[in-house]
Formats: sequence, structure tokens, C-alpha cells
Amino acid sequence: MPVANINGVDLNYEVTGQGPVVVFLHGMTGSTQDWANQVPVLSPNYRVVALDMRGHGKSEAPKAESEYSIPIFADDVLGLLDLLSINKCCLVGHSIGGFTALQFAVIYQHRLAGLVLVDTSSGPFGKEQNSSHRLSLKLIELASSQGLEAAFDYDACHNPMRIAKFKQHPELKEITRQKVLRTSVEGYIYGPMAFPKWQPVTPKLSLIKVPTLIYCGEEDVAFAGAVKILEKGISGSELITIPGVGHNPHEEAPEIFNQTLLKFLARVKC
Repeated sequence: MPVANINGVDLNYEVTGQGPVVVFLHGMTGSTQDWANQVPVLSPNYRVVALDMRGHGKSEAPKAESEYSIPIFADDVLGLLDLLSINKCCLVGHSIGGFTALQFAVIYQHRLAGLVLVDTSSGPFGKEQNSSHRLSLKLIELASSQGLEAAFDYDACHNPMRIAKFKQHPELKEITRQKVLRTSVEGYIYGPMAFPKWQPVTPKLSLIKVPTLIYCGEEDVAFAGAVKILEKGISGSELITIPGVGHNPHEEAPEIFNQTLLKFLARVKC
């Protein structure tokens, strides 16, 4: 797993396969391992790149809150593409990785061949936002005072998305716990703080002209409205709702996700 100093931070990334380039950006408390069900499927025909966001996985965790923002995350992606001499790619972003992908798309669209947005948003995402914000503040408090284990346990018992996910997929609870524990305290705290500070790109969605595929888990009610805004705002985009899954369709329903992703990539000239 190579590590490169990008924008002054040591970032971990993985590169597998040869061919048109597909770059994966994980969500909060995620890592390159979030795409374990996708990389082996794509790598026979694509050059697959997965990045650990700063503060996550094996990447360095800057200590200052000012080092975490959606524009900074997007610039990290640009730095990685430049490092790897990648002129164009199809960018796949989940959740906060999707925020990053959208930020990248409205600034650096000339570096994109296609865009895939997974359970994400271009701005505030509906009536659940306030309760989600309150929960986030509680988790930040727990992570700061008692550690990530305590924060995970509280989240698993009080976050409707977590409760539903672990009820339907109990095997994912320990996997998710380990993901959280591999995240730095700084990444866990400052990552969510980046979203309220982000200037929404909803007014700029019409600027995105590359082929775009949007996913949403049927049970991910927090993002149900947000993905419809994305579909409406990005001309020619396609929205796929995957039944019976929540916020992580690439992990909860990998066969459907992979099948539809490969079909989309076949139409994209990376």
C-alpha cells in the first residue's frame, strides 16, 4: 500500500489493475477496504485507485480542524491524480466521498470521464438533518472524552441508520466497529465538521456534463430527497435505488451494485 505526501499530508492509496481509471472515495470512518467487493471485480479491466481520506485508514491525521474541509479533500484527489499521471478518471464517491466527488466535479470537471455518486448530497439533505447533527455532536463529545469505542457503541444504539443496517446485516456490525477503530480521533471529529462548513454545490449541478450515475439504498431515508435533487440537477444522470439496503449499497448489495456499475462504466470513455 503506497503512501504519498499530498498537500503536506501522507495519504495512503491502493492501485490495482490496468486500463481506464476508476477512483474510489469512501465515506466517514471508511477506508480503501470499503471497496473490497468492487476492486477484484473491476481490476481485470480497469486501473482501480482507492484513497484513504486524511484522518482515515492508514492516512495521516492532521491535528487542526482547519486541515479538514470538502475543498481540501477534493484537492487531495487532484494531487493523487497528478502524482499517478492520471489525466481523466471515473470518480466514485460514497457519502462524504460523494460530497468530495461533487466538489471535484464542479471545479476540475476536465479531469473527469464519469461520475458515480453513492448515497450522498450536494447540500443539506432534508428533515433528518437536525437530528443527525445532534447525534453527530454527541458522538464527537464521546470520541473526545471516552474514545472511539464509546462513540461507536452509542451510535449503534441511537442512530436509526445503524440500527436498521445491523438488524438486516448483523455481520456488518463488527466490520463497522473495526472501521471506526481504524479511524483517527481527528478524522472522526473533524470529518463531520467539514460538512456544515461546505458551500453547497446544488446551484452548480447543471455545470456537470459528464455521464453520471447516482445510487441510493431504498432504506437510506436521510438521503432519499438529496439523490432526487442530484438527478434533477445533473442533466442526463441516472438514479438507481437498490431495494432492501441502507446507506452502504456497495457493501450491503455488492452484486447489484457491481453489475450496474460495470454497465455504466462500459458506456464511459475514461
